[in-house]
Amino acid sequence: MALDALVVGAGPVGLVMASELVRHGLSCRIIDQGEGPSIWSKAQILHARTLECFHDMGVIDPILARGRQVAGARILSPTLERIARVEIGGIDSPYPFLLSLSQRETEIVLAEHLERAHGVKVERKVKLQSFSQDEGGVTVALAAEDGWVEELRVPYLLGCDGSHSTVRKALELPFEGSTYDVRLLQADVRVDLPVAVHDDEIAIFLGPNGMLGFFPLPGEGRYRMLTFVDSDDKRPVALETFQALLKERGPAGASLGDPAWMIDFHIHCRLAPHYRVGRVFLAGDAAHIHSPAGGQGMNMGIQDAYNLAWKLALVARGVGKDALLDSYEAERRPVAEETLRFTDVSTRGLQTALTMKSPLTIGIRNHLMSFVTSLGFVKERAGRTVSQIEVAYPKSPAVAQDQSSLWSIRLTGADERPGLSDWIHFGDGPAPGARVPDMPVGSDTLHNLICGAHHTLLCFDGAAATNEGYERLGRIVDAARARLGERVRAYVIVPGSEVPAALPADVPVLLDPDGELHRRFGARSECIYMVRPDGYVGYRSQPADEDKLAVWLDRLFV
Repeated sequence: MALDALVVGAGPVGLVMASELVRHGLSCRIIDQGEGPSIWSKAQILHARTLECFHDMGVIDPILARGRQVAGARILSPTLERIARVEIGGIDSPYPFLLSLSQRETEIVLAEHLERAHGVKVERKVKLQSFSQDEGGVTVALAAEDGWVEELRVPYLLGCDGSHSTVRKALELPFEGSTYDVRLLQADVRVDLPVAVHDDEIAIFLGPNGMLGFFPLPGEGRYRMLTFVDSDDKRPVALETFQALLKERGPAGASLGDPAWMIDFHIHCRLAPHYRVGRVFLAGDAAHIHSPAGGQGMNMGIQDAYNLAWKLALVARGVGKDALLDSYEAERRPVAEETLRFTDVSTRGLQTALTMKSPLTIGIRNHLMSFVTSLGFVKERAGRTVSQIEVAYPKSPAVAQDQSSLWSIRLTGADERPGLSDWIHFGDGPAPGARVPDMPVGSDTLHNLICGAHHTLLCFDGAAATNEGYERLGRIVDAARARLGERVRAYVIVPGSEVPAALPADVPVLLDPDGELHRRFGARSECIYMVRPDGYVGYRSQPADEDKLAVWLDRLFV
């Protein structure tokens, strides 16, 4: 069987990339220099949007079973005075929490899923020696420790091989940025604290000697211990060092032991100038690295893979145009830029806060922290930001909308044409490039309906019900099916409890008796939404227009 792609790197990003390529109909191989999954915990937090991706992939159950849900953080002084309580809020998702799961466990689940569900096994201890590309494909040289070598030809090469990426270096892409003047020390240890900490809480201690963070892990009394020290602090990565830091910065009476692993590293903030060079793509840490503030790194990389795989599958199968592949960098690199800015400000702010030594400045810092974290809008905003459910691609060349000019609409809408109120409310629906929200639809949910390797066309009937309107929506459904075949599922959404007789019998109907689905999509009058396989709005129009939908399809599909 001809090979469609080679994935380099079997961390979480590479494993998701391979799984998604196969789920969308391509064949691939995946190689990794290591002997097996990471022996270190590394990245630990999975956010809501990543869990939604895992739901779509069919791997959410084992991920949830192995992880521990985190609902917030408690910030204390070393003398156990409460400074702040941070709650996770404002996450409009089926998974409105953080999930604590070590990167090792995430890799194990994903590798098992890739082999069991898709028949692809990671090829371990295999190194990418070199590659060259031309207009027709990529020629790759592989090697193993035992002297085995192989040369193969693939249409596409995916570099998911981490911050020291061989693929990025071979492309001669710079990795511009900076390194912070701190060391980050982490350990997976058993901890006994002299204060009750709930299983779903992160415990953070802030004092004049620095910060200690304890992130809950699966297992009785087990935590990820995290702290920062100056770069000139040369203490070794050893249990004695972590015990000394706990004595310096933690509460009296605390103890730790039984380390599963310990590690230290410097924090970098770097970004590649391009994610695509011809037929070669970068994803995850190969394209961007930054401070762990907010736990964004692994999640962002997984969503890189989730964004690219369906596009690559359509183009490789001759269904999508090359412009779809250009949209990968156009969509994902701005997300990385914004995340790097956010984590850089957070990290430098934390460094400044941790340098405070006097009781007065510490008191002011703690008071401000308590006040700010008590504000409801701050909690919700923080929850939506770190969960990544607000990530959107409004400037993507692959998304668009058509809406009647404000000057061409009537003040009231008595038929299928939008009135002024309809025009205004359409702006409340998910914009082009925005994530589609989840909500109940009959006995199911909207996210379950859009799950899978297909586009989803949602045709909203609106408040006015006319035979002419139903016939038009039926034609639009037929046209989308004729163009995309099995790659699209189409529904007409009716704000009532009965299927209209005027709709063709072969047109699937979703009943919306209380009108909530119409309300969330700003569909007071007739309109359509085309949802991409990754759950984002690719196109929408008001009113529904078959010809304008065809123009958008012509831009992206053969």
